[in-house]
Amino acid sequence: MEYVDGDSSGKTVKDHISICICTFHRNIMLDRLLRKLKLQETGGLFNFSVVVVDNDASGPAKETIMCLRAELGLEVEYEIEPENTIPAARNRALGLAHGNYVAIIDDDEFPPSHWLITMFKGIQTFDVDGVLGPVHPFFDKKPPAWLIKGRFCERQVYRTGTLLEWNQTRTGNVLLKKDVFDKHQLRFDLDRKTSSSDRAFFKQAMQAGYRFVAIEEAPVYEAVPPERWTKKYYLTRGLVHGFNAHRNSIGDMRGFARVAAPAKSTAALFAYAMLFPFSACLGSHMMVKCLESGGYHLSRLLAMMGIEIVKKRGF
Repeated sequence: MEYVDGDSSGKTVKDHISICICTFHRNIMLDRLLRKLKLQETGGLFNFSVVVVDNDASGPAKETIMCLRAELGLEVEYEIEPENTIPAARNRALGLAHGNYVAIIDDDEFPPSHWLITMFKGIQTFDVDGVLGPVHPFFDKKPPAWLIKGRFCERQVYRTGTLLEWNQTRTGNVLLKKDVFDKHQLRFDLDRKTSSSDRAFFKQAMQAGYRFVAIEEAPVYEAVPPERWTKKYYLTRGLVHGFNAHRNSIGDMRGFARVAAPAKSTAALFAYAMLFPFSACLGSHMMVKCLESGGYHLSRLLAMMGIEIVKKRGF
């Protein structure tokens, strides 16, 4: 397909996808991702290039980028975002994207060769503003049995064509028209430093009238390293998600909902606290589920009082 270039030339050019990656101390994973991107099929429908934003002021990913750029012949633009937060890095990447489409993939993920073309065709088929694909866990080594049994690394998969709500979104595997960002100057909220800036963005975009659907046939795979095989990790995840869940929903609460929300979290926290001593008898996976869910509701309650337990994301 083709579009009219936005510069003064007004030339008609082939569609171009800017693949945006934010990275932080994951050079080995970044190396794998870039090698997989080099293998992406285009079917002659579009061109693509890569934008990498290093979220560490010292630029630890620079050498990896320089070596792979020369080895693979891949068009990669690299810059550093010194403010060490996810939304700041994402916004810097958007500022560097020059395509009329923007794909976003995480540095700990990697796609099959048909990923990009399947996403691109999905936008055309459903005539929407963007598409989101599933993210499946990938283990380089055998993980603990409780991690698999509890399905802690699995995310819900939506059937192709499902029109998504904002709370069904994330930026681990997306392709969007660049206009979604540019027409209303939509960006990721810099105040959401730990997580949820992606859902907040999609909420704003949907309120502006943009539509997004799921494409089940365009998965990416997320590496789950040993650092995420600990019980503490999932407790921390619950605490972060609880705080951000409150932030995402507070603007929509009216009347009785403002009373029901704290009552619901209080009851849930009490229930998980009561269940916790018995959960170990049912297996480590149930104990961790109690920890994570209890932490989630505790964090929601504290968020209602303006207290944020985890101020810097470690996952």
